[in-house]
Amino acid sequence: MMRDMDARVLSCGPMAEGLVRLILHAPEIAQAAQPGQFIQMLVPDSAHVLRRPISLMAFDREAGTLTLAIQPKGRGTQLICGLKAGDSVRVLGPLGTGFDAHGAQSIYFVGGGVGIAPICCAMDGFAGEGSRAFFGFRSAAHAYGMTQSPCPVTAVSDDGTLGERALVTKPLLEAIAQRRPDCIMACGPLPMLLAVQKIAAGQDIPCQLSLEERMGCGIGACLGCNVKVTQEGGWVYRRVCKDGPVFDSKEVVLNG
Repeated sequence: MMRDMDARVLSCGPMAEGLVRLILHAPEIAQAAQPGQFIQMLVPDSAHVLRRPISLMAFDREAGTLTLAIQPKGRGTQLICGLKAGDSVRVLGPLGTGFDAHGAQSIYFVGGGVGIAPICCAMDGFAGEGSRAFFGFRSAAHAYGMTQSPCPVTAVSDDGTLGERALVTKPLLEAIAQRRPDCIMACGPLPMLLAVQKIAAGQDIPCQLSLEERMGCGIGACLGCNVKVTQEGGWVYRRVCKDGPVFDSKEVVLNG
């Protein structure tokens, strides 16, 4: 059930270059959260009306905590990343439709950049026998999310400072050649998602893609985050914030 509540900041600090880890105490939201969902955070000032959508990197129902990975790009996220332990911030969530393993055990998780955060959450929820993860970073300084992974992680980087200098789809294809997974779950930049979508279609592997999209309300009311989804005889628009952010790769139209 969605809640709009004041969450207490437990910690806020650097996690990797250009990325901040924020841990909130929000027990009602943590209790209802599912991998792949997100929250909407109110910017802690009076000038920013729209909340900022932040994916769940982890949640702990017993402790009542949410772990978030935030990239301080604009003024709003910069203010959020400036929160201190003990501060309070208004949070709406959990929101959206998340990942669903549908009983799959061997899952290949693919993440790039800040999109690795929701993939970490999916790994915690669904990694089974034969599961593997493939992460792509700009450099070793930007790496995160690998230390307590529930399955083996292969990391690559743009500059070769971490793993091979390659696109994350290279080790993914090599792994598929060795063992075909039951399912692929992916989140990251659009070019990466397009590549994963093509691989999944070519190999006939079920695949779920989590989209990174600008959102206004987060509940499907403003219609500002529409995406095309195919249906028999054509296509329709669906809302990333409510119908997604996770979509079946066979249905979602990523390139317009």
